[in-house]
Amino acid sequence: MCLIIDANKTADFVNRRRDADHQPIYRWLERDGRLAIGGRLLKEQYRVEKAKRYLLQLLRAGRALRCDDGEVNAEERQVGDSGLCRSDDPHVIALARVSGARVLFTGDRDLMADFGNPQLVPGPRGKIYKRAEHEHLLRNSPPCRRPDQRPPLPQQRA
Repeated sequence: MCLIIDANKTADFVNRRRDADHQPIYRWLERDGRLAIGGRLLKEQYRVEKAKRYLLQLLRAGRALRCDDGEVNAEERQVGDSGLCRSDDPHVIALARVSGARVLFTGDRDLMADFGNPQLVPGPRGKIYKRAEHEHLLRNSPPCRRPDQRPPLPQQRA
């Protein structure tokens, strides 16, 4: 089971632990969930000191998958060059492709569309966690995968 938390939700997530919409994620991470981190997204998340401490705690506890920055950055360039992204977040799509994460916690509508695009995030289809009612997405999310299992991107647009 693997989740990505977008930078636009990171500060809110770590600063409002008691928020009803965040509680299912915290419980899930304490049991069997894993957070996918790496690349530019991790740098964005580390700008929030409280988030940095929490992510390091998850890493030490084995509750976070740290993807290689070089691999995520290379994938980000390919995703950006594909011309398929509507959002300005090819680094999040790249992290999903490298990690195998198929659940995303974000408030960015364009990123939601990109995450649901099967050309960018191929099977299983990407899902968006928005609130506590979406807890089932966490339970049913696929596990993180090895970086060498990522799918190829479609041909670049001319």
